[in-house]
Amino acid sequence: METRELVDNMSLISDLWETERLIIRDANLLDVDRLQEIYRQSENTEGWTRESELTNDYILNGVNMGNLPPNGIKEFYKIQLMTHKTSSEIIGFIEFYHGFPDKEVLYIATLLFCEDYRNNRYGQEVIMKLCNQALELGFYQVRLGVSLKNWLGIYFWNKLGFDTILKFQGDKVLDKNSFALLELGKNL
Repeated sequence: METRELVDNMSLISDLWETERLIIRDANLLDVDRLQEIYRQSENTEGWTRESELTNDYILNGVNMGNLPPNGIKEFYKIQLMTHKTSSEIIGFIEFYHGFPDKEVLYIATLLFCEDYRNNRYGQEVIMKLCNQALELGFYQVRLGVSLKNWLGIYFWNKLGFDTILKFQGDKVLDKNSFALLELGKNL
């Protein structure tokens, strides 16, 4: 497996890897428009994120600067696209950060697929391979945040072993637009 060593000896998930049906690689500026299109399709997923947080430059910011956690640095961030091996079509993307909130934790920020490729086990395929790579690189846990209103997301992640609630964060006032996030974890 190809990895890159950083100053503090942290290895990163490979720039190019594959699953049975997908090729996954680091995104670049040429990929921004297609990935932004997939990102905007997610608006239809109930509870995925706050509508006010969906921006027209989200992917461009990710490729250029990284969508970083507090005190994060770009070198530990990746946004990778997924291409279908048969059709060569870009069907989704994943964002993750190496070492948040602890050095030995891989944090998945986003996993999205275009509508035509959802519910076909591509997500399971990607996450299982990603978790295997993370374990080989010395990470002991993978974490992510999922909206409390995103029942399909909670079910998906729970089915993959992300069944430990590590943190709950939500609006103080309950109304129809309230937002809450569960941080889920899976020990490797």
